[in-house]
Amino acid sequence: MATTAGAVLGQSKRQVGGAPSRPGVVLFIVCTAIFMLMLDATVVSAALADIRSDFDSSIDGLQWVIDAYALPLAGLLLTLGTAGDRFGRKRVFLCGMTVFTGASLALVLSGTILQLNALRAVQGVGAAMLFATALPLLAVAYPDARARAKAIGIYSAVMAAATVAGPVIGGALVTAFGWRSIFTINVPIGVVIFALALRRLPETPRHPDRRTDWLGSILLSGGLLAGVLGLTRGNSLGWTSLTIGILAATSAVLLTLFMVWQFRATHALFDVSMLRKPGFAGIAIIAVAHMATLMAASNYLAIFLINTMGFTPLQMGVRLVPLSIAALVAAPLGAVLAKRVPTAVSLPATMGLVVLGMWLLGGIDSTDSWIHFVPGMIIGGAGLGAITTVNQAAALTFASDENAGMASATFGTLRQVGMAVGVAGLGAMFSHRARDAAAHGLDAIQSAHNVTVTPDLRTQFLDGVAAGGGTNVVHAVPPEFASATPLLTDTAHTASIEGLNALFTLGTETALAATLVAAVFFAAGKWFATRRLG
Repeated sequence: MATTAGAVLGQSKRQVGGAPSRPGVVLFIVCTAIFMLMLDATVVSAALADIRSDFDSSIDGLQWVIDAYALPLAGLLLTLGTAGDRFGRKRVFLCGMTVFTGASLALVLSGTILQLNALRAVQGVGAAMLFATALPLLAVAYPDARARAKAIGIYSAVMAAATVAGPVIGGALVTAFGWRSIFTINVPIGVVIFALALRRLPETPRHPDRRTDWLGSILLSGGLLAGVLGLTRGNSLGWTSLTIGILAATSAVLLTLFMVWQFRATHALFDVSMLRKPGFAGIAIIAVAHMATLMAASNYLAIFLINTMGFTPLQMGVRLVPLSIAALVAAPLGAVLAKRVPTAVSLPATMGLVVLGMWLLGGIDSTDSWIHFVPGMIIGGAGLGAITTVNQAAALTFASDENAGMASATFGTLRQVGMAVGVAGLGAMFSHRARDAAAHGLDAIQSAHNVTVTPDLRTQFLDGVAAGGGTNVVHAVPPEFASATPLLTDTAHTASIEGLNALFTLGTETALAATLVAAVFFAAGKWFATRRLG
């Protein structure tokens, strides 16, 4: 995520010293670490329903289970890549494995949703350290270009496999051992990988002249945090409330200051010269949009399959496999597309598959089974896989070999921004629509069936449905309302469907708008390039 093959090619030119005697051990260490980190980004979807139930969490709390992990990746990836150059990549990798493993152990012991989310943020910091140093470490282990290409191919396949396996492995663990097991499994693996890395990872040269832009990182992280916090709290506090206004203004100011600082900083996080190159804006928009729409929506689809359709976490994971398999199959096809078709055509076209996939996922009604989602998962998943490959290839056109790592990490950061914002924004839409539909359903029950719903029950019911509790919220209904259970179940089911459809509608509209705007930027970039050549 943090770097690509091109980044490694650029960085490897600066290496001094020989490769380790057994590079396969380095490849094993790096790939195992990355598999674990990618798994933690996707495996959590299988645990969200049980986490909500255990902690009686609101939708805000569930959103932060994902966003607390994504935000440190978005805010620190560029910074920690530079830190690896300055202090030594092995040292940063070992530090990252320590932080990640320690946070995983603490997550197993967390007692509240607040503790869980705070520790997920710590885990995300460790993940950023590992992502930022993984491929540069492979560059040292494989100085020969041909051998390095094969190693990077294995690395990429491991990342894809983790994405495919995440929901299934998570579902199996949660079903058999509970949600805490998805973090428990990291601990022994992390200890073994740390011990191997300590002994077998190559030492890399340090570049004390490379300075870390901590101010830029603070401004970027703070701006993203304020923006996502505003999105997650908008429904509960009111979108026109003073608090939400302050958060929105803070986010805008900090992100603006970040961009201003990047033009002034001597050792900036972001290579601002990329902004002047044709097509950068289009590629950046799609990097954010594909994560903010289908990838973010898949988490809510997982919750719906468990809490509303009644599947176990393992059954849910199996039913999400079409999306992952489609992405896995389409990724190598995207590599072919990137070589033969201009980026200005291939990226909008593949993003169009995401638009179509999102549209097909919506429109579910109460009589549909999970099969309704299969066409959308296949088409959308194919778009995701192709976009990932085409986007990474396009990222390398914006920097020299010397700055390829920065260019790649920039687009990796944009993808994490998309994930964080998408989870918050789509979750806010689901919560708002599901709550409204549930409220209308309760009013209809009271008027048509002469059932009195107490204020406490009403609040409990609406909060549960808005948090994605689906028909499971009825299990908490007091015994005196047992006669109304079928009616409440139907209401929760209908409200959850309406919330999910609203989420997919917003995702479709966002994806379509991003595709059209990106196409305009690509066209404008081509026009300006032609004018310049003329």
